Amino acid sequence: MEIISCLRMSSCPLGCCCPRPGLLILCESLGLRSLPRSVPLSTSALSVARNQLCNVDHLLRSFSRLQELSLSHNQLERFPRGLPPSLESLLLQENRITFITAGALRQLGNLTQLDLDDNRIRVIQTGALLRLNKLQVLTLKGNRLTSLPLNLPPSLTHLDLSANCISALDLPSLSALVNLQVLKINSNCLRSVPDSAFDSLPHLRSIDLTDNLWVCKCDILYLYRWLLNSRLKMATDLVCNEPVHLAHILLLNLSVMAICPHVIKPNERTHYPDLNSAQEKKLKMLTVEPTAQTSLENFGKVRDLSERTSTETVNVPKTRVVLEHYTLETITYEECLMLNKTQSVSPSHLKTNSSLGDGEQKCRENATGWYPHSNTTSAEGTRPLSSTNRDAARSTPKPLLTQQQPAVIVALLAALCVLIVLLMLAVLLVLKQMLLRQQRVAPLHSGSAE
Repeated sequence: MEIISCLRMSSCPLGCCCPRPGLLILCESLGLRSLPRSVPLSTSALSVARNQLCNVDHLLRSFSRLQELSLSHNQLERFPRGLPPSLESLLLQENRITFITAGALRQLGNLTQLDLDDNRIRVIQTGALLRLNKLQVLTLKGNRLTSLPLNLPPSLTHLDLSANCISALDLPSLSALVNLQVLKINSNCLRSVPDSAFDSLPHLRSIDLTDNLWVCKCDILYLYRWLLNSRLKMATDLVCNEPVHLAHILLLNLSVMAICPHVIKPNERTHYPDLNSAQEKKLKMLTVEPTAQTSLENFGKVRDLSERTSTETVNVPKTRVVLEHYTLETITYEECLMLNKTQSVSPSHLKTNSSLGDGEQKCRENATGWYPHSNTTSAEGTRPLSSTNRDAARSTPKPLLTQQQPAVIVALLAALCVLIVLLMLAVLLVLKQMLLRQQRVAPLHSGSAE
């Protein structure tokens, strides 16, 4: 049946296959260097894919009924000019196109699908796609774009920008895509996502952000919380690329404090005029520079102290207690949002002594932090540690891996080696004496024999 349907007819160009003569014409893989002749002007779907076409400018303008056109897998070096305005689907993947000018698509207002995958596109001029008011599917996978195209049409429902070199998302262009349902920005160079980047996309149902150069620092907290709360269909295995101590770790396996140790700055000190001297002294002891092993204990102590001082009719707002470190198990999402809202405006009673350099140093110190291996937080959630547990923890401190332990191990190994050498020398000495004794006895036996 396929052979019969592809018989050459008067309305079918030589060598082409015409399942629907005069309407659907396939002239693929024929080695064509120019468009085939005798293509009926009434054709509504034409494919000349997998040929060697280099230029088709103004050769298809007279095809006023053409709705679908495939020029994929050819050698076009620029976007074809003079295409008929009736086009609804245009496939140009795997050509050599390097740029899209502002006027290249001016007459293609009926396009609903545009495929530009696997070209060499570096530049799409501002507004080149804006007039495509019916465009729903735009694929730019495998090109050389370094930024999100500006002024994308709001009608888009599917946008594929994967396998490019995009390092930042333009918030105005992205927020204009109110009808977007599927977004692919995987395999790019994104380091973070601007705040509220996806909040204005009400119809978004699928997104792919994998294989980017994510920097797991404070700037990524919006994306971190958005991933935790989103119900979209997406791959959540985003892997950190920086900083070094978090490289190759899944973003969602980290705690807020591991990502951004300065949600509340450790060097900030709070003065409590309503506390007596003993309480104030104790609170200062709890707000010293935290270590990876004592951070969870300090958090429990601060929570416990704030509760006890409140029962002693001391009016100290809970938000004034400096919470040095916490994990997702010890702080709720609402509390984290409240802290982030108050972070930008420093209260008048806080004294900030930390600098950016100190913050970066503390971030490095958190490289061997407690969050991946901490088992001290139970299933009780945010309930502070009891006084019994705190006293037990204070009386029986956990063994810490310090810089002195490797030296001790080396010394023990050296001592063991010395002992082994001495033992071997002693064995050799005993053997030598036994040999000498045998040599003395041997002549005596020989003399008696004579």
